[in-house]
Amino acid sequence: MAWLWSSWQEYLDYVHPVAVNSRGHFNAAVRRSTFEAESQLADAVRQLSGSMQSLAELGFTGKDDNVPPNDASILQRARRLVIELIYAGEELLLYHERLARSMASYGFLHQHDILEHWDRYGDGVFREIDQLITDASELLAGYHEIKEADEQFLVYTLNLKLPPDLESDFRLARNLFSVGFDDVGVLIAGRGLEGVLRKIAQVRRILIEIKGRAEPASDADFADLIEAMYRVRWKAAGSRLITTETRALLHYLRALRNGHAHPATPGKRASTAPREMATVTAGIANQLWNDVSSTRARFVETTIRKTW
Repeated sequence: MAWLWSSWQEYLDYVHPVAVNSRGHFNAAVRRSTFEAESQLADAVRQLSGSMQSLAELGFTGKDDNVPPNDASILQRARRLVIELIYAGEELLLYHERLARSMASYGFLHQHDILEHWDRYGDGVFREIDQLITDASELLAGYHEIKEADEQFLVYTLNLKLPPDLESDFRLARNLFSVGFDDVGVLIAGRGLEGVLRKIAQVRRILIEIKGRAEPASDADFADLIEAMYRVRWKAAGSRLITTETRALLHYLRALRNGHAHPATPGKRASTAPREMATVTAGIANQLWNDVSSTRARFVETTIRKTW
């Protein structure tokens, strides 16, 4: 759900929260649906921005060329706004572990304990508030950077040129990655590559001959589809439609999918980072489709006898 932490202890050990530090609050977050979690995350962003704006109106901008105020009469109000800002920032990090572990959160995680040392700072507290604004600005910028990168992931960064029905799985994979479901995202990207392979087999009328009977490869078991398409060769160049590496990747993705399909048998986790795996998968799908759809070049044979 979103980029929520896997355990209360892990969140405590990494964030060291001073405001959002209730186990009950954490457990409530875990129980929320993804839709609710995303709403909470968006609220935290709005509250963080609002608190920063209110402190800016008091003169705390976090900018190097601006001297923070030194007026004791605004300190009480500034303290209330600092409490609101820290709460919002920690709420954001509660729902976005990936952001918390990025460099964008580094300053905030070293400055959000300002309240614990408030009285000890004396007049220096004005500079500390200003530093908190600087760190909160970096945190917010990091959030928007991740948000934009997630929107571009797979579909736009690879400039996918697939028909809408073949692109849909990669969009779904992109969406799953954007809310932290990396393992599922890899499987859906693999399903997208499988869909492209089946479509190519259908369009090019690839058949599998089993005991003298020819059947469409597009309807075959995934393992048979992989092996059949591996044996398809371009007539002019003699090269394979899919490489040995692509064949291995497809079988690996099939094994991952089968592992996750059986609750009694724990699914295998990808040894490669999920995002890298999905990127490679989508790239292969895109290249295969473009290679086949952009040419009328023929294959050596379109009926593959099952010998595997």
